[in-house]
Formats: sequence, C-alpha cells, structure tokens
Amino acid sequence: MITDSKILKAIFFIQLVSSFLVVVGHFTADVLDFTSPFWVLALNQLSRYGTVLLTIVSGYLTAFSFEKKNPTWRQFFTGKLIYIYIPFLLSGVLYHYLLHNGMPHTREDFINILLGKTGAHLYFIFMICQYYVFAYVFRNWITKKNIPYLIWVFMIVQYVYINYLHQGWLGLTTRHMLPSWIFTFYLGHMIYWYRESILPLLRKKQAVLILFTGISTSSAAYFVMSSKLFVAVHLVFVFACVVTFLVMMVFLLELVDVIKIRFHKGLTYYIYLFHSACLILLNEWVKGQYGDLAWLFTNKWYSLLYLAVVYFCTGLFSILVARLFQNIEAFVKNRAKLQQDAA
Repeated sequence: MITDSKILKAIFFIQLVSSFLVVVGHFTADVLDFTSPFWVLALNQLSRYGTVLLTIVSGYLTAFSFEKKNPTWRQFFTGKLIYIYIPFLLSGVLYHYLLHNGMPHTREDFINILLGKTGAHLYFIFMICQYYVFAYVFRNWITKKNIPYLIWVFMIVQYVYINYLHQGWLGLTTRHMLPSWIFTFYLGHMIYWYRESILPLLRKKQAVLILFTGISTSSAAYFVMSSKLFVAVHLVFVFACVVTFLVMMVFLLELVDVIKIRFHKGLTYYIYLFHSACLILLNEWVKGQYGDLAWLFTNKWYSLLYLAVVYFCTGLFSILVARLFQNIEAFVKNRAKLQQDAA
C-alpha cells in the first residue's frame, strides 16, 4: 500500500538527489573555466534537473501542507519566515561578503540582498517566496477539481511571460519571477492531488512505467548531446523533469523501507542556499595551499573526489543550520504557547 508517509520519504530522497545536482551545476561551471571534456559538459547539462525537480517537490509539499495541516496564515508564514526568509537574507549578506570582500553598507547592497541578486542562485529563493504568498492566497480557489483546467492556463502564462511579457525591471531576470515557474509549481500540486491514481497506475502497468522510463532516459540523453542549453524556462525540459520525477518516485517507493536516511527539516533547502559559499571557501583554501585550481579541475578523478568533499562539507554545515533553525522554531512555538496560556 502506498501511504503518504512512504511518499514523503521518497520525496526526501528526490530532494537529496536534486540538491546534489544543484551542487554539481555550480561545481562543473567552475571546472569549465579550466577544461571542457564531455563528462563535465554532460554533468553540467544533467545538473539542470535539480532546480526543476525542487520546484515540483515544493508544489507537492505545499499542497500536502494545505490539505493535511490546514495552517492559519500565521502558522504558515511564521514557518516560512524562520526556515526560508531569514536564512535567505543571511545568505545574501554572506555572499555579498564573500564576493565583494566586505559587508553590505549601501542602499543598493541591501536592495540586491532583498532581491536575491548577491548570489547567482538566490533568484530561486526570491521567486519561491512569491510562490508561497500566491499559493496561500489562492489555496481555496485552485483545487483538485479545477486544476486539470487551470494547469493549461498556467502553462500558457509561463510560456507567454517568459517569451513576451518579462521586462527585466530592477535587473531581475525571468528566473526571478513567479510567472516563469507557476506551471512547474502547480504540476507538483496536481501530482499530489492525483497521487492515488497516478502512482498505482505506474506501479501496476509495467508497459506505462517502461514508457515513462524510456522517455526519462532518452530525454536526458538528448539534453546531454544537444548543443542547445536547456534550462527551467523551457517547457519541454519541464515536461521531461515531471516524467523523471514520477519515475524516480515509483522506484524510490520500493527502496524507502530498505535505505534508512534520517530526515532533517530544511536540510536540502540549506544545501541549496549555502553550497556555493562552501565551494567558494574550499576553492580559496585550495588556492592558498597549492597556488591554483588548474591541477585539480583538469584531473577527472581529483575533480570527482573534490565534488564529493564539497557536497559532504555542504551537507554537514546544512545539518547544523537545520538544527539551529529547528531550535529557533521550537523556542518561538513555546513562547507563543506560554503567552497564550498566560492570557
């Protein structure tokens, strides 16, 4: 039997894989400054699955939260403030310091932090904050009954906005804005709402699973071999990621009871948030010890070992950050309970 508990465990595995792919993307970008063998180019292309898979997962978990927990606006946004927005602002300050060798002090510096422009990957967090507001406001209007129709509207909105409507105000790219991702998020909602139909179909109908697996692997091979750079704003890439997400879900549901990994709330988010900082600091340490990075990045085995070290260090730091914010959340909840009891 497929339970929500097993599905959530499978999703945590997908989050871990996705966060690793994000790390791979920035790591291979550094390697490409020195050399460009096929394996690096292939990993760089495949790494772009990471952000889209995380977007689908975010939509799925948000729909789950609304249905199972039915949070008040205070509960919902307090959690996002503690786990998402405050770490986002702190990371913005950190990246400004690392990239500009000093703390932010001008009006432009602080605006860039608020807009997610201090780190190349922080656009995603600025955008996801927009999504949480939109999703909560419209949670009672966008439902399981009307999503089969609205999903087409969202697809059109995403395509039209990316290709025709985006203006680039304040130096923001299409990736910074929710309309560029709204279809992808609500695919996650749709998978959650129809999980009891989709997952049993894929598990019981072997021909359908083989078809989906074939589409997933062949599309990945196509993206690797293509000279065109496919990213999250390409709808064909989004469709490939959705198929891959479903295939991963089916196979991981068979493994979650065998492979035991402890869940840490916010872990994969903090890996996304701080991996680039860990990479910058490790690169600086290597250059300080050995003079340059060329010897490291031009050797395949050294590079792969270094990638493992970067992910391990990022994961370890992210676990510590996750525990810190779990303690902050517990403190806030206890204080609110005490105030409520006193009243």
